[in-house]
Amino acid sequence: MLKKLLAIKFILFISMGCETFNSLRMMQVNSEIEPIYADELVNRNQNRLQLESTFLGEKPYIYATVDGVKLLFLVDTGARFPMLMDSPKVQQMKLNRGFDIALSGWGDEEESQAYQTDIKRIDFGGVYFENVKAAFIPTSKTQYFLRKDEAVYDGVIGHDIMQHFTWEFDKSQNSIVISSEKYIPESNAQYLELSSFFSKISIDGHLTFNSEVTVNESFIIDTGSRHYLKLSSAYPKIHDIKINSTRVRAADFGLSGKTEHDRVTLPKLRLGDIHVENIKVNLIPSDDEDDWWIIGNAFLNQFKTVIDYKNGAFYLVPQKAFVINYNLMGLELRKVQSGHFVVRFVFPNLPASYTDIQVGDLVTQINGVESSEISLEAYNDISSTIKRQEVCIERANQCFLLETKPIKGFSDF
Repeated sequence: MLKKLLAIKFILFISMGCETFNSLRMMQVNSEIEPIYADELVNRNQNRLQLESTFLGEKPYIYATVDGVKLLFLVDTGARFPMLMDSPKVQQMKLNRGFDIALSGWGDEEESQAYQTDIKRIDFGGVYFENVKAAFIPTSKTQYFLRKDEAVYDGVIGHDIMQHFTWEFDKSQNSIVISSEKYIPESNAQYLELSSFFSKISIDGHLTFNSEVTVNESFIIDTGSRHYLKLSSAYPKIHDIKINSTRVRAADFGLSGKTEHDRVTLPKLRLGDIHVENIKVNLIPSDDEDDWWIIGNAFLNQFKTVIDYKNGAFYLVPQKAFVINYNLMGLELRKVQSGHFVVRFVFPNLPASYTDIQVGDLVTQINGVESSEISLEAYNDISSTIKRQEVCIERANQCFLLETKPIKGFSDF
């Protein structure tokens, strides 16, 4: 078996190139790490640890101390290993440079160029890991960022570390808890079996395309995605499935840059006994019908979400009525370090496309409020609101009025 594995790795090496092979190598470099619990937790027999956490937009973040420096990390079940970016704090750490890595992900452009680096200790405030390998991504070497100051967080925590715990995400309480024990569910918790393959975790669900077609599929859980649902555009095309929704052209960004895609609304998603009607779906371009069956945080955050890695269990705990937000302005925005928003994409045929707002512009005010005082989550709510709205940009100190309206067959039923 070992000889066969080495042969496969050699074939991959000569066919894909050294940098891509090294990204596969990274998937194994942390296979021996184990969590170490602080004496105070051990002495108190404390198995649950409340992490210092926050939610930016729909994504979950935690603070951790890396070699003595406190950093902010995205918690991303879609990432296989830890990553660091050259944010101002990380730049000051003078990390070593190991082998080169080519990182691929969402996007139709170039892979992100990175390299391996070493972390002596990463501490979550009661439990820590030693001798961890991470990928270091210079912001200038990835098309995930348009500007260097888009690095408003310092790194990513992925599967290598997450697999050692049970994770409880509760956005309504701004709370992220980890535990070494099996999760004891609330009476209203929906249990779903959790599968793990190649560092990805998934659950089964049923997606309804139209009145005649409902499919049972395995959906990857991706806490690094801010969207509701993603799937390959190839699936309905190959199976000649009619989608009745109006299509809205949009864009998403990953480690391989920009992916333009259609957004639609499908009749229903069912996970166990949980039914969500009129679910917004991103149809990601692909030739493979099995690509991109993904559930993201815009869905997960409307529940308390529990991922129990060790016991193969996933729970959704209902908390409130389910809400779908639609970007009716037509501006894809990201925060930069100043607190302003940068325009990453202008949706065709939506209000912003009829103005002079361009990709790369800095949005300084929305509806008379400084953008530095508007969170990404608040912008998502604003963009989904039907009204006349004012957006001001830094370039030439211009302001534009955008009349946001329902989109029949997409946001309006």
